[in-house]
Amino acid sequence: MNLRATFKRKGCPQDSRFRHSAIMTPFVRLALIFELGLAVVAFGIGWPLGIDPWRTLEPNLKGWVIGIGSAVPMFVLLVVCDRDDFPAMIRIRRLLEQFLLPPLRGCRWWELALIAAAAGLGEETLFRGLLQEALLGWLGVWPALAIASIIFGLLHALTPTYAILATVIGAYLGMLSLMTGNLLVPIVAHGLYDLIALIYFLRTSPDDTIRLSEPTPPEELPS
Repeated sequence: MNLRATFKRKGCPQDSRFRHSAIMTPFVRLALIFELGLAVVAFGIGWPLGIDPWRTLEPNLKGWVIGIGSAVPMFVLLVVCDRDDFPAMIRIRRLLEQFLLPPLRGCRWWELALIAAAAGLGEETLFRGLLQEALLGWLGVWPALAIASIIFGLLHALTPTYAILATVIGAYLGMLSLMTGNLLVPIVAHGLYDLIALIYFLRTSPDDTIRLSEPTPPEELPS
């Protein structure tokens, strides 16, 4: 007897974990559209200004290696700040638990990786590839770095503390772009950090539901 067929005949709801799950969830699709849309916006703004947001993008092995290594300090900062005796961080975690983590629970690891990669590509194209580069030509290095980082932080203002942390991270990513001359470095560092942070918050959440593999449907039971 086919257990799933019996459930269907009897009108019992099938466990959504056993449905074919090759298609991304609506939230993941929306996140990808939004994050990648930031890159489109960057090119849309940059084109009439004569600015190519990917002018300094060099997809080479050195950029990948430096980008991967550069994600480590950001993750260390996250772990150091995520302490029970740090009230501001407790508030941030509560907001994440309330608004961000629920739609991510049950996501497969590759869906989290796609979201993180899209965030790294889209946000770095806009903030470092377009905004910081444009300000460099108008104001110079330090004002450009400061303004781009502050705007980056303000647009991540989940709380005042989170805005400050995001500003610091924005300045760090901006420095990576300036020091290496390769936009790939902050893209990789940003994307990898976001992936690690998502997994970290989900794994340390009371409702840990990251799906590392596809669930196996119930086996057919003999009649």
